[in-house]
Amino acid sequence: MKHINVTLAQLTPKLEDKDYNFDQISKAMVKANKEQSDLIVFPELFLTGYSMGDKLNELAETIDGPSVNKIKEMCKSLSLYAVFGFPELGDNGHYYITSALIDDKGELIGTYRKTHLFDQEKAFFNSGSGLKVIPTPIGNFGLMICFDVEFPEVARALKLMGADIIVIVNANMDPYKEHHYIYAKSRAMENEIPVVICNRLGLEEDLNFCGDSLVLDSWGHELLTMEGSEDVKTVTLPLLSVKDPKMNYVSSRKTDLYSVLIDK
Repeated sequence: MKHINVTLAQLTPKLEDKDYNFDQISKAMVKANKEQSDLIVFPELFLTGYSMGDKLNELAETIDGPSVNKIKEMCKSLSLYAVFGFPELGDNGHYYITSALIDDKGELIGTYRKTHLFDQEKAFFNSGSGLKVIPTPIGNFGLMICFDVEFPEVARALKLMGADIIVIVNANMDPYKEHHYIYAKSRAMENEIPVVICNRLGLEEDLNFCGDSLVLDSWGHELLTMEGSEDVKTVTLPLLSVKDPKMNYVSSRKTDLYSVLIDK
């Protein structure tokens, strides 16, 4: 496909209330379907809220858990792709911050476990062990989660792995709004690849989640900017990576100089 219609669900989840949050997911997906969207993206850990702490063992689900299955049914009934964040209970008994990609037939076609954990996340979650590019009929999806965007190696690796688009589920908070705005644009521009980043809003304990969800084309142009408003919005995103022949970032790399990146 040369373009897809992308919907961002910049909303406020209710902490530890999966029923309420699924109701928001359901309503947003219905709206996306009415707007002829191909893909809807939700924030990081949207299913449960972010600051679960000691209740993680009650709220986390496996990849075939009840909430995931309900979203699969919604995707099938609405012929809609979805990327959403939830706390995953792995087969090994460990917990992960995970994003899931469900296709328009209701099939879970891939998950990604956050590899770069932020601050206190390390006290509750394990890091994922690999990066993911998931092929689909509407493009190859490279998945990232929040803090991952601050590591340029992740986006570059996804680009080299064949990603057509990078989709980032986010739970970014003050005072880091500008960080993710700059990094998301940089990841798009330096890799000449579209970037979709969906953040949340609301307060949890001392955390103020700052929104500013974005859809960026391969030039880093802002096709959709949501700033601080709670809303569900759709935009058409070209998937063809338009390259500047004077730049040639990927082919101009000097890989023999970069060993320090893995040796240090």
